[in-house]
Amino acid sequence: MIQLQHEHTREVVRDARGVTMGVIERQQFVGRLIARDARGIVVGVYDERSRTTRDAHGRIVGRTNLLPALLFQRR
Repeated sequence: MIQLQHEHTREVVRDARGVTMGVIERQQFVGRLIARDARGIVVGVYDERSRTTRDAHGRIVGRTNLLPALLFQRR
């Protein structure tokens, strides 16, 4: 179960125990979402225009928003 908590342009992603896995930040004007782990390190970027998710190294990992999956992968 993923619990999202909205804070304006940030969503806090928590696991089933309530532990913060990271945050997803929306850059509204450029149409991107950025996922950061609990330490603030960027783990991936989703581009809404091209509908692609890239990992921290810039590699395409999917054609949909997979940012929550990238946060949980870093456990």
